[in-house]
Amino acid sequence: MGRRTQRNRRIVQFILMALGGDILLLGIEAAAGLNPFTDMAQRPILYVYVLLGTVVAFGVFGAMVGSREDQLEQMALRDSLTGLYNGRYLQMRLREELAAAKRYHTPVSFVLFDIDHFKQVNDVHGHPVGDLILQRVGQLIQSELRKGEIAARIDCEEFALLLPHTIAQDAAKGAERIRETIHQAALDVGSGNKLAVTVSAGIACTTDHDVHSADPVYRIADLALYQAKEQGRNRVVIAQQKILWQ
Repeated sequence: MGRRTQRNRRIVQFILMALGGDILLLGIEAAAGLNPFTDMAQRPILYVYVLLGTVVAFGVFGAMVGSREDQLEQMALRDSLTGLYNGRYLQMRLREELAAAKRYHTPVSFVLFDIDHFKQVNDVHGHPVGDLILQRVGQLIQSELRKGEIAARIDCEEFALLLPHTIAQDAAKGAERIRETIHQAALDVGSGNKLAVTVSAGIACTTDHDVHSADPVYRIADLALYQAKEQGRNRVVIAQQKILWQ
């Protein structure tokens, strides 16, 4: 379930506005020389109806406004083509998870995926087919995620996984599962045509918890990804060197 921070905040704000408006109305009546409490005692049902009606109406309106704000916030953090999170959100979460890893001495793994020979797909089949491939790969990655794992598209044909509380070997198992799923899927590119696609992956895992920067995580995962490409593609490689924090 997605976060509904703005919706909940707006509901509370608008209900408080409604109550504040009712109190202001009573104050205006008192300033005009009327006794609002006497009037309330004479017509309690009317006042209760007005109070509840105002609170409900403002609460509903606040929920609508807040929900729209939540949607816009989510859209700003999502890749428009694949629906996965974008690089901006991933960087934010990576910093958060690395800070938690430092505090609690827990591992964090970071996986970079790259679609093999994607330029050839665009050159031979065209960019619309390339977009279909990106969408399908994003869907397959999302379908293999487990609770607490975060997937993002961070570049044209590059995807990333953030795996909190996960050692490199377990991250490799998950990455291998995703790699195999994509390898086995004949992706429909329209007009009944199927196209086989493979991905390569590089994995970095924090082993030194004196964390100051997320940059080394990305660099070492990228190095492992390069090694996977050099070794023939369509494979998962764990970075062998330890991450040296800046």
